[in-house]
Amino acid sequence: MSEKGKSQNEASQKIVTRYDRKVQRRKEEELKAKKRKQISRVVGIVILAAIVIGLASIPVRNYAASHSTYITVGGHDITKVEFDYYYNLASSDYINTYGTYLAYMGFNASGDYASQAYSDTMSWKDYFEQLAVDTIRQNKALVDAAHAAGFTYDTSQEYAAFAESAKTAAAAAGESLNRYYKLTFGRYSTVSGLKPYVEEGYLASAYYKHVAEEKAASADEIQAYYDENKESYDSVDYKLTEISAEIPEAQTVTDENGNVNTVEPTEEEIQAAMDAAKEEADAALLVIAEEGTEHNGMLRANISSKYRDWLFDEARKEGDTTIIEDADGHKYYVLQFVKRYLEDTATADVRVIATTAGNGEDILAEYNAAGATEDAFIELVRKYSEDNYSMSEDGLYKEVTSNSLNSAFSEWVFEEGRKPGDTVSLVQDGTSFVLYYIGEGRPEWQVSIANTLLSETMSNYLDEIKEGCEVSDPKGRLVYLKVQAAANAGSDSQATEPADEGGEGQAE
Repeated sequence: MSEKGKSQNEASQKIVTRYDRKVQRRKEEELKAKKRKQISRVVGIVILAAIVIGLASIPVRNYAASHSTYITVGGHDITKVEFDYYYNLASSDYINTYGTYLAYMGFNASGDYASQAYSDTMSWKDYFEQLAVDTIRQNKALVDAAHAAGFTYDTSQEYAAFAESAKTAAAAAGESLNRYYKLTFGRYSTVSGLKPYVEEGYLASAYYKHVAEEKAASADEIQAYYDENKESYDSVDYKLTEISAEIPEAQTVTDENGNVNTVEPTEEEIQAAMDAAKEEADAALLVIAEEGTEHNGMLRANISSKYRDWLFDEARKEGDTTIIEDADGHKYYVLQFVKRYLEDTATADVRVIATTAGNGEDILAEYNAAGATEDAFIELVRKYSEDNYSMSEDGLYKEVTSNSLNSAFSEWVFEEGRKPGDTVSLVQDGTSFVLYYIGEGRPEWQVSIANTLLSETMSNYLDEIKEGCEVSDPKGRLVYLKVQAAANAGSDSQATEPADEGGEGQAE
């Protein structure tokens, strides 16, 4: 055997002692520890990289939200920042308007809108997104129309008021202005980032007002509309006595087997009660002029359908009387017609300064010191008012009605003897309102008709300019669009489905 073969054989036959095994285990443990260290180092690098990437993605997400297209409306790229701005405006406005009713419907304004059902196919989040897109679509269409018409408008005054009101709200909430913007308008919102959208909204609103002024109904159009719809605007005075029949109450009886039954009054008993009520009504008719309850200034919409047709009959004359049976209600109405007329109550034009600084009386003193003129009041509106709604009109509220104002304001504005130039400072819910009375406006009925006609006209106008302002959502973010598409597909399918010829259930 060679020396080489011998050495290999001896090595293979060598006895492995306990010590040898101990040394081997130590070497294996050291090798495992080394591997674990290497793995830990690699994992550590990965975790560190993830943290760095996460931190780096914050400005990336903010940039994407401000610059990337979220949806497209009428060819305009809408970013997430702009979408969130309109979403929060739409949802807060809706909740503020219908909050009381929503609570009865089980809607939780503090909860997750996405987990609350608006309908079988949409959540409240989906619905608020639909409202947001509707507003975006309308504003974009108005702004496009404004640019096409060469319309320009300085929004600086309104934006300044908006910015100041945001600062005030943030301070009242104990939040920084930046955090207030994020909480109110969306997580990516900033003061500078929202400015163009706020200003664009004011431009759209200004152009809408401009078009509305051009399309306002003329005096002749208002009169023609009234002539065709007199019943909706005329008022009537009448006297009324109601005579209810004394119908026997249902009786609970127990038969010989111990069964409890309810016995309703018979037709004969009901008729007897109605006959007795008719006799009372005949007697009441003789004294209706003296004993009837007066109802004055009643519009048709506010009168019972049981007898309003009689009152508004063109043939009706002063002093006419009648008895009208209400078989379902088991009663008779005894009526006397007094008169029908068009109420000529005037509206009012006022200027308003609204301020939360509690300095209403000081503003009045400054107004008097400045000469107590309307121009002086307008300057104070620009200086002090926090009312964004009327800012562009220098605090003007035109043609207000008595029922459109807070009762305290209404009492002052419509107080008998009120004259142009009168002023007052009133406080409501911690806000001071300084009012300047300009004078009477058109009668309420004319304003009501003008608003009805203008609403229809502007609705048609908006439909027209929005017609080509389509919404594109290539990434499928908007559920309501999918719901609409499914509904339209179903409608088209039903419309094109061929009629069943000779199918089951058809008469031969």
